[in-house]
Amino acid sequence: MTHNRSLLTKEWYKVPISIDCPGCGAQTRSAGIVVGPSSLINAAEGSEDDVLTRPWTLIDAFAFVESLGGRTKNVEKFIVNRFHSAFEFRNDRLLSICEHCGENLSIASFRSAAMNGFVRLGQKGLLVNERMMLFASHVVLTEFHGGMSIEASSLPHPDYALMLICDAESAGGETGTIELWHSIARSDYAIVVKGHEGREMFRDAFNEDLEDVVATISDLGLVLTQLHLAQASSPYCQLARDLFLETLARFGYRQDD
Repeated sequence: MTHNRSLLTKEWYKVPISIDCPGCGAQTRSAGIVVGPSSLINAAEGSEDDVLTRPWTLIDAFAFVESLGGRTKNVEKFIVNRFHSAFEFRNDRLLSICEHCGENLSIASFRSAAMNGFVRLGQKGLLVNERMMLFASHVVLTEFHGGMSIEASSLPHPDYALMLICDAESAGGETGTIELWHSIARSDYAIVVKGHEGREMFRDAFNEDLEDVVATISDLGLVLTQLHLAQASSPYCQLARDLFLETLARFGYRQDD
């Protein structure tokens, strides 16, 4: 079991469960959350805003979410608001709830059901990677023990072209860069975030459009300070810049004079 970690992921699965509610005794349908091997964690030390300084590491395994809280804006949007009959936030913590009485279900009451269900449904190809950014500053995870795979998700460099390089700054004042990549074959955008010394902190694919990219940057609390073309003479990079600036403007970002 992994305690006291921050979590950053776009690979997570809602796993349905059906158990007897310990509170009201009725059989209830609810759900648990499992994150995938491409998910990133760090030690959650210091300010949670300094995403450009703390090293992130791959879980490299599937893991059941025992507890999740902190930095909950996107978690509420993508989990609670979409699956409101199964989840609720109380005291800054995500809870699975009974569909009948609304009381929270203890992790101990459904952990085995959720993990066994994930393996069974995953092997049959019946689970869907939600592919929406989750960024939580306080998580507890229990990893699965090997032998489990669904679909590999990575950022193959040959499929992507580097379009833009953005200087960035975190809420804690640390500086770094964000690289914007695009794959024509996949019709997909990806970003690579690097710290001040060029160390790769994490990468994020599965962005269908630039609005997804900007939303991810916003969720991370990063501010863009300068924008550079990867190739100054490339009309594709120039187009990417124009489209990116238009998207930033729609999200309320303003350019300083």
